[in-house]
Order: sequence, then C-alpha cells, then structure tokens
Amino acid sequence: MDNHVLYPGGTIGVIGNSSNGSMIVAAARQAGFNVGAYGADETSEMLQLADFRIVGELSDRERLEDFAQRCDLVTYDSEHLSPAVLDVLADKTALPQGSDLQMVMQDRLLERAFYEQLNVNIPPYATIVSLDDIYQSINSIGYPAVLKPIQKDLPHGEELLIKTQTDIAQAAGLMDWGTYILESTVSYARELAVTVARTRDGEATLFPAVQIERQDGQLKWAYLPAQIEPDVQSELDRICNEIVANVTYVGVFEVDFMLTANNAIYVKQIVPTFGEVGRIFDRATSTTQFEQHLRAIAGLPLSDVEILRPTVLAAFKKRQLNAIRTQWVIKKNWHFSYYQRYQQTTNDDDLVGHVLVQGDDVNKLLEQLDDTEIWSEPTSTDESAE
Repeated sequence: MDNHVLYPGGTIGVIGNSSNGSMIVAAARQAGFNVGAYGADETSEMLQLADFRIVGELSDRERLEDFAQRCDLVTYDSEHLSPAVLDVLADKTALPQGSDLQMVMQDRLLERAFYEQLNVNIPPYATIVSLDDIYQSINSIGYPAVLKPIQKDLPHGEELLIKTQTDIAQAAGLMDWGTYILESTVSYARELAVTVARTRDGEATLFPAVQIERQDGQLKWAYLPAQIEPDVQSELDRICNEIVANVTYVGVFEVDFMLTANNAIYVKQIVPTFGEVGRIFDRATSTTQFEQHLRAIAGLPLSDVEILRPTVLAAFKKRQLNAIRTQWVIKKNWHFSYYQRYQQTTNDDDLVGHVLVQGDDVNKLLEQLDDTEIWSEPTSTDESAE
C-alpha cells in the first residue's frame, strides 16, 4: 500500500462470525474494494457476499496464511478471535487492528492494569488463586462480589455471584481451572456506550454516546441522543481520547461505561472491534461504523459524525417475532433488520433482529415502543462489570 493508503481495487480480507462481518463485506464492495472472506461456514452471508472465499477453521494455519497472502489487508469483527490467529495473519499481510488490544481485553488482569494506567474508575478487585484468597479478600471487596476467570473465553469459565459468606464454598471446584479475580459489583443508574474510530496516525472521531437498557442481561433498547450532563460528556470524551493515545489499534472499537446515580463514571469494558449497539448508526448518523472503520484501515481521513435524527435500536427475540410482524405493516418509522438464519434458532430467548425507530423526540420513540407491549417484561440491571 502506497503511504499506507489502500485504493479502490485493492483487496480487503474479512474474518468474522457475526452479522457485522457481512456488513463490512457489503460496505467494502460498495467502496470499490475487492473483498475476500474466511470462515468455516460456506453458506454464511459473509462468505456468499465476498468476491472470493476460503472455507476453513481458525485452527487451519495453512489456509489462514493462504487467505492472508491474497489480501492487501485483513480485518476482523469478533472480540473472541485468538491473538495467536491474528498473529498468523499479521505475519503474512497488513492487520491494521493488530492483536495487542485483543490480547489485553481477553485477560482480565491485563485489562484492569490497562485501566489503572489510564487512571479511570474500575470496581475494586483482587486476584484469586485459592479458596482462602476469597475469604481474605471479601471484606475489602464487599458483598455482593463476582468471581470471574482471568481468561474471558475459557471453556470452563464459569462466574460465581457471591452474596454472603456461605456462597464462597461453591467456588471450591472453580479453583481447579486457573486464576480468577474477585470483583465488587457497581450499582449503576445508566449504561452508556461510545464508539470510537482511530486512524494509524492516532487521530480519532467519536460517535455520539448511546444509552443502553437491558432485559435479563440482554440488550433491550439503545438510543440517542442520550441526555448527558456537560461534565459527564467531557469525561467520557477524555477517557476515550486517553484510550486512543495508549493503543496502536486502527479501526472502530467500543467503550462501555457505567454511570452511577451521583454521576460517577466507571469503565465497564472495551470491545476491540464492533460493539453490540453500533448498528444504531446505520441510520442515526451521517456515517456508519462500517464506513468509518473502512476509512481508518484503508488510510483515509475519517468522516465527521453528526446525528441526523433521534433513533432507538430495539432488539427482539425469537419469541417476539409474531408481534414484530404485526408492527411490520403498521409502523412507517420502523426499519427492520433480521439476523442471518434467524428462523433456524431453536431458543426463544435468542436475539434474532432489531428495529431502528426514528422521529423528532427520543422520549416519544421510547413511548411508542412501550405502547406495543412487545418489551413489557421487567427491565433488569446488570450490575457487574465485564
């Protein structure tokens, strides 16, 4: 690439396992790039949309290397990809996102050390290698606390909520699987997410903050503009820009925040790729997260981001499909997105799509969603940081 710029006609490779992968492929083709896709399922939408595809497992080093060598650069859409897989790709082609941020965010101790370096609020925690460590640490951590494995993607990575001292005994079997952290829970009033795009030169643009509501731990609604005090907004911007200054990652990532009732800000997590609420920008803003990501990794200047209209993203589950179909023929301001193979899932609680609802007033949009009673179950608050 000339001066780190990839021009139309260049080849972008995409590795992913979510609907975001197909969105990147579509955006890259529209921008004039040739696009390759790598994945295990040859029938996936991402592979079907690509100009060329290689079907293979992430453990197949030979196929990964072959794929990388056919691309001018490779991008990924999953925070769960192993840094070892990313290193294989980076050895054969440009990998603008790199693997460093992925590695740090998959290890809870490295993640917290990074947050401490940035001087941001995180819940109190202790490193746990034995049951005795829990008994010694719980008084300083406080109840309730959550026991979490150091590595986020461990197959046996169970978490344990400890509400009283009698719950500690349940952790005895977990110690066999490695090191854990014991973390205090944060009682927070609001959850916010900020999507950030960073260039190779360290320049960045921030998408507007999105407020999130959950139901049983799952995404229910996300909306913007969020009503944020100016000093809170300034601190969110400062933290995001501090992260930008301390990483080499290029592309889009998401920073999730917890805001307490007295406006104390805690960092919940950094998602080193597209987060779960970024699809709201498909209609809410002057550029999408996928367009901005492509500009960053291709070496182009980032676009200015402006809110076009108040927008709510409402995620729906398989068991809500019939009610959603009713709204299909009623609501002129609802824009529907169904996730690939939504009809094949057998779990009624799986998220199978979302609607983007637009209007002039976000509170009226939320009332419109409320009036349908589709999302009328009690809303729960997930009080534990990632």
